[in-house]
Amino acid sequence: MNPLLPDLAATVESLQQFVDTLPLTLQFLALLVIGAIPFLEGDVAGLVGIVAGVPALAAFLPAAGGTVLATFASVTLGASIGGRRSKGERERRILARVEKWGIPVAMFLGGFFLSVVINGFVMSAAGLNRFLVLISGIGTAVVNTAFVMLVASGALHVLT
Repeated sequence: MNPLLPDLAATVESLQQFVDTLPLTLQFLALLVIGAIPFLEGDVAGLVGIVAGVPALAAFLPAAGGTVLATFASVTLGASIGGRRSKGERERRILARVEKWGIPVAMFLGGFFLSVVINGFVMSAAGLNRFLVLISGIGTAVVNTAFVMLVASGALHVLT
């Protein structure tokens, strides 16, 4: 325990004791739901899981899985909407930017600035290859979640 942060350590410890009383299924489901919410996604779900004391693999799978499920739904919805309307100026600008970098790079970089779910929706609605957008979104969700969980684990270890 870090003597400079006794309140933080006590708070984290009490949260972890509470979470330990919950069934693993409920912990898994809570992280899956958090991971499926755009702008929270797997990053926040993984962070919550690590701080709450959920085992790393048991936190990673639902955290990233929630984002993957939401990305699948948004890409499917975006593709169905995009197929029904003509391309406007906005879609042409998106396509021009993505052509410069490629879908995987655009999706990965976009994941830092915008929700992966929203990014997938916009890209598929603009008419980009739905399969490639989905695969890039899944990869981005997994990498972002793993990165945040690793940083959170290290920070929690240092702070408590």
